[in-house]
This record gives sequence, structure tokens and C-alpha cells, in this order.
Amino acid sequence: MRCKKLPKQIFDKLYRNIKQDICTNYAPKQKYLQVREIATKFCASIQTVQKVIGKLKDEGMVSTQARQGIIVQNLDAPTSLSGKKIIVISNKQDGHFYEAFYEGVRSNVAPEGISTSFMLNTYGSTTNLGFGQYLESLEADGIIALSFSNSALPFYYCQSHGIDIVSDYIIDDLPTLPAVQTNNYLHAHEAGLEFLKRDCTHVFEIGFYPQGSKRYTGLKDALGKGNCTLTYFDLSSSKYLGAVSDAIRGADSHTGFFISDYAAAYLFGSLCLQSKVKPLHTLIYDAEDTYFHLEGLKPIRTVAPSFHELGTALSDVLLYKWKHGTYPQPLQRKI
Repeated sequence: MRCKKLPKQIFDKLYRNIKQDICTNYAPKQKYLQVREIATKFCASIQTVQKVIGKLKDEGMVSTQARQGIIVQNLDAPTSLSGKKIIVISNKQDGHFYEAFYEGVRSNVAPEGISTSFMLNTYGSTTNLGFGQYLESLEADGIIALSFSNSALPFYYCQSHGIDIVSDYIIDDLPTLPAVQTNNYLHAHEAGLEFLKRDCTHVFEIGFYPQGSKRYTGLKDALGKGNCTLTYFDLSSSKYLGAVSDAIRGADSHTGFFISDYAAAYLFGSLCLQSKVKPLHTLIYDAEDTYFHLEGLKPIRTVAPSFHELGTALSDVLLYKWKHGTYPQPLQRKI
């Protein structure tokens, strides 16, 4: 019988597959497969299988006994993460977005001996199996995918080939994919309540997101609890730039500004510098850190988790999986 070819016949891949097989199908004190049976099942060499079993024995997961073979011992045995590799791949081509994400990942996993690398996506279509095969070819133990909102099929392909992958988007039609996503409605709603506490009677929301987005809806619903009107400027249309400048210059102590995405924050900041005015009540949805920084402009508070925090949260998912054998619950969460 011809066996199925192992997608990546390397030590770490085989180690992960054998450990998952033991954790899923065996209990302590049960006898595991013989070395030749393992080699056949995973299409690996006997020598590589013996090395993997040796590592699992050192970790306390299995023991080897004469005439009894390989015996399962401790399913919760600690796993050495040293030598594993995580690739962060971003579909958004903006350093303000991905650099802080990556630093959050790198600084979080480095103490575990895990190496990291970053890459911008240059693959054409990210919705088909070809993209999944491309991700597999990167030979990473774990992948953190940023801004891939329609990639359920290739991500599923990666999972089925033993690659751990976590996304910053919740892809509803792939309930097996772990994801950590910013709670857009919640944080925008919190911003709206903050404006009400500051006695704002008119708030301008500025951003590139559609007016019907959750960031807009969350803010609108909160402002509806008080005597405050909302005006939205969609920066995807250049015709609103003049109106934004006028709003900045005409702001008073009851005017608020909600900048709903980091790209709009840089444009807004530039207009403030040109006008030599920074409105008193300004909140920015997200940025690299807990404050938005632009040279010449006082720091502006953000309301959502920073990109650095999200990078840490995403890498925590992989760390948990590698230490415990399963993903943390809930599998998909918003923070």
C-alpha cells in the first residue's frame, strides 16, 4: 500500500505529528506503535523516527522498555520550543501597521528560543489552495497571518498539513482557525461614552472605513445616549479633506474627533500641524502603541489594543498550542 507523502519530512514536523497522534489517540500506560509502524504511518525514515522518540522520551511523554516497546507516560509533558520558527506575514503593505505587530510577536517568543521572521505578502490570489501551498513552502512551524480576510481555504490547507496558523481576522466559515481580533464595536462604543463624559455636543469621525462599519456603529450608538451629533468624513474620497481642515480650525471645547483607523491618524495629524491646532477632545482607534505619536504633535490616546499588544496576543496562541497540545479557548476571540 502506498503511503501518503509527508508534506515536510523534517524533524520538527514529524515530532509535532507523532506527539499529536499520541495525545489524540492514546492514554498513559498504553503501548504506542513500533518504530517501523510509525515510519510507515508518517512516511519518515526509521532513523528520524528514533530521534523523535528519543526526544519524547527525554521530555517524559513516552518510555521505551525491552520487549514492550514504546509506552505512553505523560501526555502533559513539557515541550521544548527552542528551534521552532514563526513567520509573520502581512497582507497590508504599511509599516505603521505591521512593524509593531511583529515586534510584539518577536519580543514575546524570543525568551522561548523561537526564531521569527517577517514578510510582506507578494502572492497574487490569497483565496485558493495555491496560496496554502505557498505558505507550506515557507517551512515554518507557526504562521501569524495579518489582514487576510478571505483566506479560509488556504488556511485550512495549512492546518490539514500540520502547520499551526493564527489570524488577526475571525473567518466565520472556518471555525477551526484560531483568531484574535480587535473588538471594533466595543472600543468605538467606549470612545463614544468618553466623548459624552467630556460634554462633547458634536463629534467628527474621520477614517477610511465605510460609514456602516462596526467602528462607526459603535460610536454612533454610544453618542445616541446623549445630546451629541455625529458627522462622518470618509477619507477614501479626497473631497472631504477641506472639510476636515475646516472642522479642525473651527473646533471648540465641545467638539470631539474620533480617528477610526491608523492611516487616517497620520493624515489628521498632518492637518493639525498645518493648522497649528490640535483639538482638545481627540481619540484615535488604533496605533502602534497606546498613544499615537507624530513629531510636533502631542501624543493622542488610543482606545483599542495597540498593534504591539495584538502581536503578543496572537503569538500567545501559538505558544499555548505548543506547550499544551491544543489551542486556548475560546478558539476565536475579540479583545
